[in-house]
Amino acid sequence: MTNRTGHAPVPTRRSRPIRLATALLAAAVVAIACAEQPDDLPVERPPVVDVEPEPEPEPDDDAVTDDDPDELATDDEAEPRAPDPDLTVALTLTEVATLDSPTAGAVGPDGVLHLADRAGTVHPLTEDGAGEAVVDLSAETTTESERGLLGLAFAADGTELYLSSTDPNGASTITAVAIVDGRIRPDDRRTLFRLSQPYANHNGGDLHIGPDDLLYLGLGDGGSAGDPLDAGQDLSTPLGALLRIDPRGGDPYAVPSSNPFVDEDDAAPEIFAYGLRNPWRFSFDPVTDELWIADVGQDSREEINRVAFEEAAGANFGWNRMEGTLPFEGEEPDDHVPPVYEYETRGPQGCAVTGGVVYRGRAIPELTGVYLYADYCNGTVRGLIVDADGEVVEQGELGIDGGQVVAFATDADGEVYVLDLGGAVQRIDAA
Repeated sequence: MTNRTGHAPVPTRRSRPIRLATALLAAAVVAIACAEQPDDLPVERPPVVDVEPEPEPEPDDDAVTDDDPDELATDDEAEPRAPDPDLTVALTLTEVATLDSPTAGAVGPDGVLHLADRAGTVHPLTEDGAGEAVVDLSAETTTESERGLLGLAFAADGTELYLSSTDPNGASTITAVAIVDGRIRPDDRRTLFRLSQPYANHNGGDLHIGPDDLLYLGLGDGGSAGDPLDAGQDLSTPLGALLRIDPRGGDPYAVPSSNPFVDEDDAAPEIFAYGLRNPWRFSFDPVTDELWIADVGQDSREEINRVAFEEAAGANFGWNRMEGTLPFEGEEPDDHVPPVYEYETRGPQGCAVTGGVVYRGRAIPELTGVYLYADYCNGTVRGLIVDADGEVVEQGELGIDGGQVVAFATDADGEVYVLDLGGAVQRIDAA
């Protein structure tokens, strides 16, 4: 008998005890099933819709384009070419705000960076720090174990704010909050997505708008240890996968017709990529569109995955057959996409990788194109340089410690912020 991936089912091996600080809390994870779960949404299979990218505006006849080199800026006006990436550049962290437990950040239609606090509130970043909450879901959010308000994203056209949180029954929930005339309307909201979680850890929860203006959600394998549900390689469940939906194409949402498994009757049509253990932090490079996913390991490997956007649909990152490049249970899938970089779990770099972002700001040209990341158990911010062929050129410490790093955020200028679960929101600056 074979499963959906063509591999014979394998017995679940006895895993080591769940290690401390796998993600949000440096506390032992309580691996108990959630009781009295709400009905998941949608009850019926969501509609499948064709999603066409917005057409590029027609250029003005008098506009300067890259095709008119003679009309471009003079040498005096042109921006200098960015130097080669340099991980030895002197950096510092500048504290710009404090919250109880910041967990995510995203830029709104007003160009302002908004910060999520784990308890369930959203705050704009002002010159004086974190502003008053513009959304408060604290009465509808639990912070047990690795749960809470874990992600936020703004619709590409600025008309909705999407929040990823855990409801009091332990279900992963996506809430859409209306934005009218540039103002967030906290009382005008709807439940977009809800999924019961069997355990209190590996909930994932990161949210991003992709290069195609669709909404992406990272979900862990359901939790406990060793993937007891075998969710990582099971296409019938959204667990252990990166999902892609059109939040306004249907009620409550629609599935893009280009999703890789939309025509498979037994597959969750929302799945965009799979084989993930706990992809609690992922991002898209705003220049190349490449997808970067950091996946927390079980016992052996913390991994960072990078894949071209046009090759990402249907990608199988290997869990639970593989842990990084090492076998975990069963045979390596034929379509396994190996990590671009991995390091030892419980080694000198830490025990739970915190995925980051590719630096595309202007204040620190030496970091241009460098992937910035950290580890929750270590705190040292690190840089990873990967060439066009996917080969690691260099990786190393950047000489700054962000504390209990749970996320990175980018402002409208491309500058990067480090979010410390202990409360600090710090911008990476040149020293």
